[in-house]
Amino acid sequence: MNSNQSIWNIVYDEILKKYSGAVIDLWFSNFELEYFDDERAWITTTSEAFVDLFNKKYAPDIAAIFEQTLNFHVDVQFFAKSSFNPDTAFRVAKPTAPAIREQSPVKEKDDEPTHDTAFIGEKDYTFDNFIVGSSNKLAHAASVAVANNPAEQYNPLFLYGPSGLGKTHLMKAIANEVKRNKPDFNIILIKGEDFTNELVRSIEKKTTTKFKEKYRNADMLLIDDIQFIAGKVSTQEEFFHTFNSLYDAGKQVILTSDRPPKDIQHLEERIQSRFEGGLIVDIQPPETELRIAILKRKAQLLNVNLSDDVLNFLGENVKSNIRQLEGVIKKLGAYSFVNGTKITVDTARNVLSGVISGTIPPALVAEQIIENISKRYNIAIEDIKSKKRTTEIALARHIAIYVIRNVTNLSLQNTAKIFGRDHTTILSSIDVIKSKMSGDSAFEYEINSICNEFS
Repeated sequence: MNSNQSIWNIVYDEILKKYSGAVIDLWFSNFELEYFDDERAWITTTSEAFVDLFNKKYAPDIAAIFEQTLNFHVDVQFFAKSSFNPDTAFRVAKPTAPAIREQSPVKEKDDEPTHDTAFIGEKDYTFDNFIVGSSNKLAHAASVAVANNPAEQYNPLFLYGPSGLGKTHLMKAIANEVKRNKPDFNIILIKGEDFTNELVRSIEKKTTTKFKEKYRNADMLLIDDIQFIAGKVSTQEEFFHTFNSLYDAGKQVILTSDRPPKDIQHLEERIQSRFEGGLIVDIQPPETELRIAILKRKAQLLNVNLSDDVLNFLGENVKSNIRQLEGVIKKLGAYSFVNGTKITVDTARNVLSGVISGTIPPALVAEQIIENISKRYNIAIEDIKSKKRTTEIALARHIAIYVIRNVTNLSLQNTAKIFGRDHTTILSSIDVIKSKMSGDSAFEYEINSICNEFS
C-alpha cells in the first residue's frame, strides 16, 4: 500500500463518520487521493460532471478532516479522473476556502428529526469491537445484559463517566444488538440536547401531542448526554412523564451522562430518584493495560505499524480518553507516511510532546519509589530488585511493586522488567500488600503515605 492510499484510508475513516451512507455510496466511493504533500491534497473522481460541486460543497469539510487527522492544514481540490495531470494541476490549483462547519438543518414540515437512523446500523458500534478492561467491565456486562433482555434486569440503565470513554459506543451497541434480534422494535436513540430542542419546536408549533405519542410509543428509549435536560423546566416535566409511561409499560430506558445523577445540578429530585431506581454504572479512564490494548487495536485498524515498545510508551503516557488514543495513532501514522520514517519511542515522544502527560517519565518515578523504600526500610536497592526472599527484602519488594502500580502508569510488563520477574509475580505482590493492608490499619496508613508522596 502506497503512502497516499494509507493517508486516504485514515481520512476516509473520518469521512464515513461525517456523511450518511447514501452520500458515501453516491459520491465518495469513487474518490482517489492522487497527490499529497504538506500543503495540498488532490482527489480525483470518475463523476466528472460534478467536480465543481465537489470543490464547492465537500472540499472545505474534507480539508478540515485532513487537518484534524494530520494536525496540519492542506488545501483539498477535486479533479476529473480522466484528465488529471499533476503538472497541469500545479498551474490551475486554487486554495480552497476555509472549512465551514455545516449546521444541522432545522426541519420545517415536521418536528421529528432523525433519531434511530442516525445511530442504528453504524457497524462500528458493536460489543465485539468494544475492548473490555477493569475500568469498563461492569458497564459492558450490564449493557450486554440489557441488549439480550430489554427491561428485564436493569431498567433504567444509567452509564456515566468523562467524555471519550465509550459510553456512546455501548449505547449504540445495545441499539444495534436489539435491532438485530428484534427488528420490529421501535428504538429511539437521541441526544439530550436534541430531545430538548425537539420539544421546544413542538411547543412553538403546538404539536406536543405528536411529540408525546412518538416517545411514549417507543419500545426502547436511549438518551445520550441526559444532563442537558437539567435546568429546563418544560423538558424535565415532559421527560418525567415519558419515563413513567415507558417504565410502567415495561419498556427499556437507557441514559448516559458525564456525571452521576446526584451530581447533575438543577436536575429535579423526582427524576434523580427514577434514575437511582435502576442500575448506575460508571466508566473510568482506561488503565494502562487497556490503553495499550486499545492502541494496538486502533493501530491495526488504521494500518499503522508500531512496535511493542512504542505501544507501551503511548499506553503509559497518553492518559486522557479513548478518542485521544485514536488521535495519537492517526497522528503518528500520518507523520510516518508523510516523512517515510519508522516510528520509534523517541519519534513518538517528539511528535506527541503536546499531548504526553506528566513531566517525569513513569520509569524514572518507579526508580524514585524504589530509592524511597530502600531508605525507609534500610534495604539495598539491589536487594529489592534481586531474587532474594528473606522476609524483610520480600516485603520491601512487595511494597515497591504495589506503590509503583498505584502511582505510575507503568504496564505490568514493564513493572515486571524492573524486578526481573513476570507479570504474575507482580500481581501476586499487589495481592500480598492489599491483604496485609486490609488487616492492619497502621500498615495501610504507612503504604498510603508512601503513595501520597508520589501522587
